[in-house]
Amino acid sequence: MKKELKIFVIVVTYKGKRWYDKCFCSLRESTIPVQTIVVDNTPGDEDAEYIKANYPEIHLIKTKENLGFGRANNLGMRYALDNGCDYVFLLNQDAWIDTDTMEKLLYISRKHPEFGILSPMHMNAEKNKIIMAYYDGHNNVSLINDLYNHSLKSYYPMRYINAAAWLMTRATLEKIGGFCPMFFQYGEDDDYLNRVFYHKIPLVLCPNTHIVHDIRHSLSEQIECRKQAAREHLYEYLNINETFSYNHLKKKYIKRYIRALLRAKFEVASQIWNEYTLLKKNREDIEKCRILHKLEQPNWLI
Repeated sequence: MKKELKIFVIVVTYKGKRWYDKCFCSLRESTIPVQTIVVDNTPGDEDAEYIKANYPEIHLIKTKENLGFGRANNLGMRYALDNGCDYVFLLNQDAWIDTDTMEKLLYISRKHPEFGILSPMHMNAEKNKIIMAYYDGHNNVSLINDLYNHSLKSYYPMRYINAAAWLMTRATLEKIGGFCPMFFQYGEDDDYLNRVFYHKIPLVLCPNTHIVHDIRHSLSEQIECRKQAAREHLYEYLNINETFSYNHLKKKYIKRYIRALLRAKFEVASQIWNEYTLLKKNREDIEKCRILHKLEQPNWLI
């Protein structure tokens, strides 16, 4: 008898009541049955009570504080692993799936069990645009070329896909673990994928299926937050595919700082000094995380 797959969908919520019905109803209507876990970061009990009253099938984890995206997802991942998951699907609160989204992703995954993370296309709320900002440019040219020539492949290996809709295999969780808790919001998916590629686990985009992602409220905010995360360089320091030397970086920052001062670029100098201060403050944690992330184990989920 064929074993029924156990798929857990994890939705981290934070003041997202305007999307709950679209998000959770779409999961109810999936042609492949899923078990939904909500990790609610929202202060107070209003959102949690709404979910309990309207979606009693959801396993609700109420946090005592806003844990951010990564740490909240880790709670859901741990629950899924403890309850025998075959797959975990991360889904943003402001996104929803088609009835066959999960079915199509699983079809490709079962044909290619080596794929560790699979993602559908992200469409805007009107379903008339692909959100290309959520994909790395590495394979965008071949994807666009195939779309134009009506020769679309079932999957495309990618270097980056936004974590708003990731189908992750159990093997990936057992080998990579959860999100690094050094990140609060933004940058955690970059770091996770750096770890995935270090362990030679493929990430693929599946363009024959999609989610709807209502980003109208937050795209400019997301872009600014990602810029800030890039300025903090944390996911660069933690990138285990590259070498890390605190002393080398210290000398580099000090040279840049002095050069900026000598050129009377005081604002630039201040920014450089802030970056160095952040590096110095996090040095010990960075070095510990880099060691952990090279190990094949469920980091941050143990």
